[in-house]
Amino acid sequence: MKILFALRLVRRLVSIGVIFLCMQPYCLVGQDQKIADSVKLIYQQDTLEDDAKLELLKELSFNEIRDLKKALVYADELIGLAEEKGNKNYIQEGYFITGSKEMLLTNMKEALSAFIKSAELSKELNSLTKEGECYIAIADIYSSAGNHNTSTIYYAKAIQLLRNSDDFISLASALLNAGDEYLKAKKYDTALLYAQKARAIFDSLQYQTGTGYSLGNIGMVYASTGENSLAEKYLKEAISILEANEDYNASCDYLLSMADVYLNTGEKTAALNYALKSLELARQYQLNQQVINANLKVSDIYSQIGNTTDALKFYKAHIAGRDSVNNLQAIQEMADLRTDYEVSQKQIEVDLLNQQKRNQRSIMISLVVILIMALTIASILFKYNRQKKKAYEVLNLQKRATEEQKSKTENALSELQALQKQMIHSAKMASLGEIMAGIAHEIQNPINFVTNFSELNIEILDEMREVFQGKLDASNKAASDDILNSIAENLKKINDHGKRADAIVKGMLQHSRASTGEKKLTNINALVDDSLRLSYHGLKAKNKGLSINVKTDFDKNAGEVAVVPQDISRVLLNICNNAFFAVNQKKQTADSEYEPTVLVTITRSGDKIKISVRDNGNGIPKRILDRIFQPFFTTKPPGQGIGLGLSLSYDIIKFHDGELKVETEEGVFSEFIIELPIDY
Repeated sequence: MKILFALRLVRRLVSIGVIFLCMQPYCLVGQDQKIADSVKLIYQQDTLEDDAKLELLKELSFNEIRDLKKALVYADELIGLAEEKGNKNYIQEGYFITGSKEMLLTNMKEALSAFIKSAELSKELNSLTKEGECYIAIADIYSSAGNHNTSTIYYAKAIQLLRNSDDFISLASALLNAGDEYLKAKKYDTALLYAQKARAIFDSLQYQTGTGYSLGNIGMVYASTGENSLAEKYLKEAISILEANEDYNASCDYLLSMADVYLNTGEKTAALNYALKSLELARQYQLNQQVINANLKVSDIYSQIGNTTDALKFYKAHIAGRDSVNNLQAIQEMADLRTDYEVSQKQIEVDLLNQQKRNQRSIMISLVVILIMALTIASILFKYNRQKKKAYEVLNLQKRATEEQKSKTENALSELQALQKQMIHSAKMASLGEIMAGIAHEIQNPINFVTNFSELNIEILDEMREVFQGKLDASNKAASDDILNSIAENLKKINDHGKRADAIVKGMLQHSRASTGEKKLTNINALVDDSLRLSYHGLKAKNKGLSINVKTDFDKNAGEVAVVPQDISRVLLNICNNAFFAVNQKKQTADSEYEPTVLVTITRSGDKIKISVRDNGNGIPKRILDRIFQPFFTTKPPGQGIGLGLSLSYDIIKFHDGELKVETEEGVFSEFIIELPIDY
């Protein structure tokens, strides 16, 4: 089954009035009787003019499905009005729609004539897409007339043109219809390949009608090769899609293919039902070619059942319809139309070649005149330029002086802005430090009180146990032990949480230490190496027996970088501490083959230094990745982190006009990357 190309154009419906879709553009794919019914009311009001009326007529003629003769009246009015306005685009659209409706009415001569006129106009408009669409429609007509050689030629032309356009739906339609020709020629592998290529394009564009045609053609190939289960699957899916989109032209043919499938399996009653349904739809929607095909299929099935009376009746109907389409005069006239069209195209090419020769002579004469004029003007300009050269030299000197002054001013402004930024950051860090220090000092004494008195109460409980144990009988002694043990456990928890709070306060005091805020040239390799060693040995002192494979890869040409050494050292300590913590945590749960590794690299690229700290720990879950630089956010267990390290590190790197980024894969690695500018 071929996708009747004229019936699935992708088109844009423009604004043609307040009532007409609220004056908003609307994109439409394929025919839709509902659109024809809605815009018919506007047509009857006869209030639109110019392009709005042309667009309205195009929509009416294109989408009118129930009454094809009425659609032809609209198309004829469209052509007449477009010719009156001199609008070739709408004339071309009108002939194309006329061809599509005539084809459905099996008026093949009139359809071919309209499509040829549409093709000529498309060529004048330099539209590869429209010209290719016309060739597909012309090929469809020759195919329906049984002229498969001519049909194949036009499909090949269409595919060649459409491959150079951006209209993939048209290209897929050409491939699908060419595949149908190969199916008729019993070249089943090629037919299946073309249908599958078309389906891939339609699926990628989410064009349901095209997908329905592709599935139907694939099913017809399988039916032809005897693969009935596959054929039934694809054909049913195609019929469902096309009936949902009210495309009964294709549905009729696929229903006949379903009848063939059931005939192959011996289910003649089911086959007859499908054939009769196809005939009913074809008659309802005036699909003459489908009526002819359905009459033949119904006659054949009745013949196999043994009902010769009905078989003869439907066969006579088939012959009457077939003769109205395939009479010799119509075939000859179609051949004449093709010949006239091809001769006219050749004549156009000859005329164009002659015109090009005449144009070349005119161009040569014009070039000689232009050359003479150019030489004259050049001599005048040469004298004029000599006089202006000295003036330009003076202006250039003034310009250079101005640019130098501008450069000095901009440099001074940049230095002032950098100083201002540095002062703001220093003030910010100082304020944060003062706040943290104040909070820490305020809560330090209550924390010490809680911790010390909890330890003292534990000692008092031990003394009470010694004093009263000997004075109590057995039952009271057991109850007393339970109470004393509960109080002791509670005091121990109070003491543990007090120590945790004390660690948090000490951490806040550590982060509140102020730096000078003054940048100076610093050996970046040495600074990173010192920070790495300090972090590793600090962790190793707390965890006896800790063994981590620490690797470094420093760029020897890294040189010196303008930074605040204390601040960058603080950043490096935070990141290295996190890396060592991560691999140590993973080691506690991993198998014996796991080797905890931290790799620190330094590379210099242009005017930037890149410092990378990568560990093979558990990585960072995606759900918290965007929160790791927030203050007081931490994933460490209670007592081992307060969540200020990365937040302060991020601010410090931003103050240095740098970037702090993280790359991670959960369960595999984490990598923190610091990028710093080299100069002030």
